[in-house]
Parts: sequence; structure tokens; C-alpha cells
Amino acid sequence: MPINAKQYVVPVISNVEIIRDHKVITFVAPELAAVAQPGHFVNVLVSDGYDPFLRKPFSIYTVDRATGEVSVLYSIVGATTRGMARKRSGDTLDLVGPLGGRIFAPDTREGVTHIMVGGGYGVPPLVFLSRELREAGNDANLVFIIGARHQNLLVCEAELLEAGFDARVSTEDGSKGVQGRVTDVLEPILNELGGSNCSVYCCGPTPMMHAVGDLSERYEAPCQVSIEVAMPCGMGVCMACVIDTRDERRVRSCTDGPVFDSREVGW
Repeated sequence: MPINAKQYVVPVISNVEIIRDHKVITFVAPELAAVAQPGHFVNVLVSDGYDPFLRKPFSIYTVDRATGEVSVLYSIVGATTRGMARKRSGDTLDLVGPLGGRIFAPDTREGVTHIMVGGGYGVPPLVFLSRELREAGNDANLVFIIGARHQNLLVCEAELLEAGFDARVSTEDGSKGVQGRVTDVLEPILNELGGSNCSVYCCGPTPMMHAVGDLSERYEAPCQVSIEVAMPCGMGVCMACVIDTRDERRVRSCTDGPVFDSREVGW
């Protein structure tokens, strides 16, 4: 098991729907909160039987180290998330964490613009990263790009705007923001600021991350991507999360990632 990772059965304090079929479940886990960092994930189990049999990974969304509260944002799409959706305040949640062998490494160059690019429920770990960057230095230059098929599927936009982040939106159908994809918002920024003056952090569907990685490479902007694949054990044993690298290696997303330099990944 990765260093600091433990199994916890934690009390749930809230489970709130933020948009249709998307909820944020918040629980108290002081030990987890003390060591969790952006890019870490937890593996959740909601059954005492065999349905579902395996744990499911979720990126950590928010951490309050003072209160020990941690939250996960999830989309209700399968057995595990349906079980999570039934949780109420006072119930417990079985999880293992924090997991992840390589997490986001913030660019430390002076004056760099940090660009978060999130699609769907790939947005949560980037919210965590943005908050940590802001707490580390209030003068950090931050831009957040959120993409979705339709405005009703945009995740965390209101929260980011309330927190004062520069949040920009793209929707494929043009229902809000720029009509198109996140790369249609990202490219003008890289062009204006100069790619080498930017650092991109990305999480979302694989084709989106591939496109963002290629665009960032073209503009010579460093780009880190958080791979979203099945990671049932989270500890490098089951080999269900193996991906190919550009130099023809095979690596485990859970322990060798889940965060990679986009130039490493064999898309």
C-alpha cells in the first residue's frame, strides 16, 4: 500500500446534489485530510457483498485540514455511485486513501500562469490544486477552463466564480461560453501569453486530455494530465490501470501516476 494510505470507515456529514446526477459527498477523515494533496485519489467501497465487488477511484475534491473534512464530487453512473448517492448524514463510507504515486507538481517559476483545464468530473482535482496554489501565494496567476457538452453539465463553475477565479467556459453546443471544445479557449491564451510562460494542468476524458497535451506541446507549455482509468486496487497489484507510454513502456496509473507529463503518455 502506498505510504500514508490507509483504510477508513468515515462518518458522512453531507451529500448534496450540485447539478443533475452529480453530488458532493463530504465526510470527516482528519488523518486523510492531513496528508492529502492535489492529484491524490481514494478508492470507495459501498457494498458488504459482491455488488459491486471492486472499489472505485475518485479524485479528492476539497480538503479542510482544520476540521478534517474531505469531499468527493461524483457522477451517478453505476453501482458504486448509486450506493454513494444513497448515503445520508450519519451514515459511514468505506474508503482507502490517499492513493497515487505521482500527483500534481505546481510549476514554481516566478510569474508563470497556471492554466487548469477540466472536462466533466475531471474538474474536482483541479479545484483542489487551484485552492492550494492560491493558499501558497495569493498573487498566483490562475486561469480555469471548464468544458462540457451542454451548460447543464458544467461542474463547479459557480463555485469558482464565487471564489474569484478567472473561470472560462466552453460548451460543444454553444449553450454557454465559447462554442466548441476546451482547446478553443486554451489556444488563444497560450498564444497571447506565450506557451513557455504558462503551465497547464488537465483532467477529463482521454480524448480531451490528448488534445490539450498536443496543443500545449505545440506551444511549448508544460502540461500535466491526471489519467482517468479503472484503478480497483490503487496499489499497483491488480494491473487493471496499465497504460502505454510514448517510449513504449507500460506503467500503472495508480502508482506510477495518476498524474503524468502529457509528453510521456502514448495516446
